[in-house]
Amino acid sequence: MSTFIEDVVSDLQKRAFDFSKLVFILPSRRAGTLLQKTIASQLTQTIFSPTIYSIEEFIQNISGLQAAPAIELVFKFYEAYLNCTSENEQESFQSFISWAPSLLDDINEIDRHILKHSEIFDHLNAIQELDHWSKTATTDLIKNYLAFWKKLPFYYEALSEKLLAQNEGHQGLLYRKASEEIEFYINNNSSSHHVFLGFNALNTAEERIIQALLANGNSSIYWDAEKHFMQIPNHNASVFLNKHKSNWKHFAKKDFNWITSHFNQKKDINCTGVPQNIDQVKYVSNILASLDEKALKNTAIVLGDESIIIPLINSLPSNVKDVNITMGVPLSQTPIASYFENLFKLQLTVSTKGYYYKNVLAVLKHPVATIVLGQEIIESITKHITVTNSIYVSYPALQYYFTDENEASMAMFEPWDNSIGKALKSTSQLISITLNETSLKEDALLIEYLQGFKKAFFQLETLCNTYSYIDDIKVLERFYNDIVAKEVVDLRGNPHKGLQIMGMLESRLLDFETVIITSVNEGVLPSGKTSSSYLPFDLKLHYGLPTYADKDAVYTYHFYRLLHRARKIEILYTSSNSGLGSSEKSRLIHQLEADGVHSITHQIAASPIKKIAAQVQSIVKTPAVQVKIKSFLSSGISPSAIGTYLRNPLDFYYQYILRVSAPDAIEETIASNTMGTIIHNVLERLYKPFLKQQIHSKDIKTFRDSFQAHVDDEFKRAGTQNIVTGRNRITYEVICRYIDNFLKMERSSLENGAIIQIHSLENKLKAPLANPSLPYEVSIKGTVDRIDIYNNEMRIIDYKTGTVEPRQLRIKEWEDLLAPEAKYEKAFQILLYTLMVNKTIPLSGPVSAGIISTKKIQNGYMPFTMNRNSGIDQEMLTSFEAVLVQLLQEIINPDIPFIDSGFSY
Repeated sequence: MSTFIEDVVSDLQKRAFDFSKLVFILPSRRAGTLLQKTIASQLTQTIFSPTIYSIEEFIQNISGLQAAPAIELVFKFYEAYLNCTSENEQESFQSFISWAPSLLDDINEIDRHILKHSEIFDHLNAIQELDHWSKTATTDLIKNYLAFWKKLPFYYEALSEKLLAQNEGHQGLLYRKASEEIEFYINNNSSSHHVFLGFNALNTAEERIIQALLANGNSSIYWDAEKHFMQIPNHNASVFLNKHKSNWKHFAKKDFNWITSHFNQKKDINCTGVPQNIDQVKYVSNILASLDEKALKNTAIVLGDESIIIPLINSLPSNVKDVNITMGVPLSQTPIASYFENLFKLQLTVSTKGYYYKNVLAVLKHPVATIVLGQEIIESITKHITVTNSIYVSYPALQYYFTDENEASMAMFEPWDNSIGKALKSTSQLISITLNETSLKEDALLIEYLQGFKKAFFQLETLCNTYSYIDDIKVLERFYNDIVAKEVVDLRGNPHKGLQIMGMLESRLLDFETVIITSVNEGVLPSGKTSSSYLPFDLKLHYGLPTYADKDAVYTYHFYRLLHRARKIEILYTSSNSGLGSSEKSRLIHQLEADGVHSITHQIAASPIKKIAAQVQSIVKTPAVQVKIKSFLSSGISPSAIGTYLRNPLDFYYQYILRVSAPDAIEETIASNTMGTIIHNVLERLYKPFLKQQIHSKDIKTFRDSFQAHVDDEFKRAGTQNIVTGRNRITYEVICRYIDNFLKMERSSLENGAIIQIHSLENKLKAPLANPSLPYEVSIKGTVDRIDIYNNEMRIIDYKTGTVEPRQLRIKEWEDLLAPEAKYEKAFQILLYTLMVNKTIPLSGPVSAGIISTKKIQNGYMPFTMNRNSGIDQEMLTSFEAVLVQLLQEIINPDIPFIDSGFSY
């Protein structure tokens, strides 16, 4: 395959040019490296290397101005803004940077297209006035808004004057100045022959400069155009080239050369949809694994979405030995970026209470923290936060875990106090410490990333030292984000060897036999209607400024140009139609199909799914397990443990036999079990002074007047201070409502003539269960929430904060208690409480046992009933004990494993 650059060099050789006197102007720097190699390989004699410019370098050379660093432009703009704005109307720098970058982009476009700024801004001002025209009185807010648009010409002029006075310019100003200086440049470079290669969309300044050089006769221009598209005037792949062909005076007398027919040659084009971005990476890896070394040398991966570069690098197959990443990796996409993002978030959200625990944990859990602090310290702090249920963590509390020599801990957690100096010092220290603790041999890539961030923070420090406008951490973070988005980690390899990975714009002028293009999705390629401009679409159209439609046409040309000389083309897109990352394949794919030149293979690819047969998990009761079962049952089995077994024996095994509990978690909002504990504790506090006494209606009134203080205290004991806002406030109100409703129910009973005497509260009981059917003595234990005497009937009461219905406490046969899915679990539990009470103090007289659900307080006291009989006597307890023994025999039986029932809640 002959590449475009090789064809150009061959043509220049045929035309007998002295390459030493040629000046090449290319769309990108990357193509310049390949051009140098091609010239060196095709020329037989020794020559001085020709001059090679990217278009931006060439424009800067003509203009005589220095390009102002992009990150500094906003500061220079602010200085210009202050100079032309009265002091009482000046905005703060933080407010200024919310609108200035978009205006700078518009100013760049105006200058690149050599338009009269005053005319455009006057037009824009008129549009804004029309939009806000009204017969009603104009408010001060609207007046200030409209005044802003009138000031834009003054902002433009102030910025231009300031930059020119410093012999600098933004990109647009360089283009405008170069178009004004082109005649001077031509007169001083008459001996040089300029060669323009592979251009497509050009701004007005570029068009004027190139046409001036062509008219002077000391220049050549080589287009990379395809006959198929040139014959279709409105095709996006040729729209700009056809425009140049028709409008440039040069082509009225000269032929528009270099229209080839490479696209029509036979090609193997595969279009593959994959579910998500990560699947693209896997699919690309599979393609590369199938290529030999020779094929890899002429293969390019062109990333439509450059954010997948890191996973792609990590997924390259073993047969890929040499890689050149043309575009580099933006610092913002490296794994280290999240660490500094977490640091900023930690400091920006600090309050008088301390650091928010989630932000502390986010910093600690990052791999960088492990490198500089060590796992032991991290685990200690994490445990402290969890055990103390600390929603906020103070710096002194963190210092307890650090030694005086641990500079990393100081740098990581010492409050910045909104001080720029402290922030930059801390981040700089952390980077240095991490670099010292990282081995080049073990993690060279991490060191590259850290060096990139070291450079980024040095830029940030330079900006802060040069300009005084970065005066708080929020503004510092804004410019930090700007720098890391633009700064790249250079991972370049040999540009002429091995696999090439690049973005779409880096592919200009380059040709490969195998091309893999990723993320060819609508909204990515092309990017669609995205704009941060203040200039409306119609205004741009009127003045010939580029719109999103022009941007689409640019990327369409680049897309098709990649296909011109390629023989094997793999086009990937994500096919997900739901959730995050859902998208549709690009219009470029549909357009490629509609062109009808090539047969395209379509397929949908997905990672293979292994079908795993459903297996019921079970645990065999080995001798070791049996020992643990005996130990547990001897120490006492509780109603809640029985309930767990009835729901799912496997859960019972893990929770009670192995004692595997869920990891501790911070209760930022009150959990349901904590909510239940608070209600139990408050009711115990209220009623405890009346033990063995009769309760009266006036006592309940006193309870209702005072219980909120007890609730407040219980919240504090639970480690939750904030009951003013958020979910905790809702939970607080629910708890108060539950307790108040309970007390209303109690008072209503008393006022209707009921006699209530409190017998015991939160009574912790434990009783032996010696039964000849059991191989050893078992204990039953539990805490009975309340026992009272209600109209001469003893009631054994269990409080529940969840929903309980009366039907859950009604059975017909004793075997119902062992029904599947723990249907009568609540009934089993209250009978177990009653059995414990009976074994401690044998019951006599009328007895009932039941539940009061604070969530379903309208149901009142719900007693256990057997065949509609709510009374419990010794005969019933004997029958229940037989059911309990039957269940315990099942738990003890070594031949019955613990089986996952699949039912739990």
